[in-house]
Amino acid sequence: MAYYVLADFGSTFTKAAVVSQEQERVIFSTQYPSTVNTDASIALEKCFADIEGVIGKAALKQAQISATSSAAGGLRMAVIGLTERLSLTAGKNVAFGAGAKIVGVSAGKLTADKMKRLQAMPLEMILFCGGYEKGARTVLIQNAKALAASDINCPIIFGGNSEVSHEVRSILIQGNKECFVVPNIIPNVGELETRGCEEIIRELFMKRIINMKGLSKIQKIVKTIIPTPAAVLAAGNLLSKGTDDHEGYGEMMIVDVGGATTDIHSYLDNTPGEGAKLIGAPEPYAKRTVEGDLGMRESSDTLLAEAGYETVATELGIDVKQVHDSINERVNNHDFIAETGAEKQLDQQIAANAVKIAVRRHCGQWEPIHSSNCSKIQVGKNLENIKLVIGTGGPVINSLDPEKILRGVLRQKKDRYLLLPEESAFLIDRDYLLYAVGLLSEIDRDFAFKVMDNSLKSKQS
Repeated sequence: MAYYVLADFGSTFTKAAVVSQEQERVIFSTQYPSTVNTDASIALEKCFADIEGVIGKAALKQAQISATSSAAGGLRMAVIGLTERLSLTAGKNVAFGAGAKIVGVSAGKLTADKMKRLQAMPLEMILFCGGYEKGARTVLIQNAKALAASDINCPIIFGGNSEVSHEVRSILIQGNKECFVVPNIIPNVGELETRGCEEIIRELFMKRIINMKGLSKIQKIVKTIIPTPAAVLAAGNLLSKGTDDHEGYGEMMIVDVGGATTDIHSYLDNTPGEGAKLIGAPEPYAKRTVEGDLGMRESSDTLLAEAGYETVATELGIDVKQVHDSINERVNNHDFIAETGAEKQLDQQIAANAVKIAVRRHCGQWEPIHSSNCSKIQVGKNLENIKLVIGTGGPVINSLDPEKILRGVLRQKKDRYLLLPEESAFLIDRDYLLYAVGLLSEIDRDFAFKVMDNSLKSKQS
C-alpha cells in the first residue's frame, strides 16, 4: 500500500498526516511541539517515528513527503501602491493569496516619513505596484528612487505599469536592491493578474526557508515546502470549484482562528449587491485576509479591546476584572491552555469575537449615493451568496461549540451596509487537513478532493 506523508512546520507545533492512496483518506496523524528555533528536524523525526510504528519503516521510506511552513513569523511583507482603493488593495490581495503576512502598507508618494516607517519594519519582501498599462508613471519612478536610496535590504517585487518596469528595475539595481519584475497585477480596469507575482513570492519563500535551522537534514527527505497559508487557500479553491470528476462545494468560506491571527478565505465571484455599482480594485475568486490583532493568545488583548471587555464579561456573567486578568495571562503565556469551565467559556467568546470582527473586515460593503445611474456603490467582495463555512484551527476544532463560533459570519440586524450571508451550512476540519490537501492538490487534484471530502463528511456529528 502506498502513502503520502504531509507535514506542517508551525511556530507552535510540527504536525504530520499519513494519507492512504488506496483508502483515499487520512489513516494517522501526530504532532509535537515545534523545534524550528533550534532544529526543525527534531520534531519532524519524532512524527516520523510515530508514523513508522503505524505503517512500517519500508512504507515510510517509499512514501512521497511534502511539507508546509508558517514558522518564523510567516512571510513578512509590505505593499506599496499608488491609490488605496486600487493598486494597494490589489497588491494586498495578491500578497495574502501567496501566503504573506502584511506588516506594512503605503499608498501614494513615498515621503520621508513613510520611508522611515518602512525602514523600521522587519521586512522580508516588498511588493511595489500601481498604474494600469500605459497609465501612471511619475510617482512610480519617484517611489523607485526613494526605495533605491533607502536602507531597506530585502527583495523588491515590481508588479506595476510595465512601461516603466525596466526603468524601475534599473533604478533599484543601481541602489543595490534585489529586484524582480512581474506582470502588472492590475493591467486594465477590472482585471487582476496574480500568477507571476505569486510564483516569485513562493520562490523567495523557498530561499528564505533555507535559513530554518535543521533544514539541510529535512531537504534530504521532503520534496516540497510551501507557505502554509498558500496551501490552505489552494485547498479551499479545490473544494469550491471541484474537479472534472468531482462536483465542488460552490460558494464557500474558510475561517481559521489561531493564537496570533484570524484568517478568512472566501471563494466566489464578486457580484454587485442589488442596485449597487462596483468600484475599486477587482476582487479575486479566492481571497484571503489576515487579521494580526485578532488572535487567541498574543493578540487577545487587542481583540477584546475591540469587542469590549464589558460586553464579554456580561455575556459570560463574570466580573470585568476577571476577564482582564484572564486575557493578561493569555498575552503573557502563549502556551496557556484553558482547563477550567470558565476559561473554556472565555476561549469560546474570544474565538467567536475573532470570527465576527475578522469576517466584517473581509467582506465588502455598500454606501448610499444620490445618482440617476444607481442608488448605491459597492466596495469590496459580496459574500451574500456564501452557502458553506468550513471552520479550522485549534480554537474552532477543539471548542465547546464550533458552530456557535462560526455563526459569527452571518449577517445581523445592525449589519445594514455589510455584504454578508444571512444563512449558511457549517463543516469542521476536525482532521486539521486543509494544509495537507493543499499539498496534495499539486500532485493529484481528484485524489486531494476525495481525501478532504471523505474527512469532512465522516467527521461531522
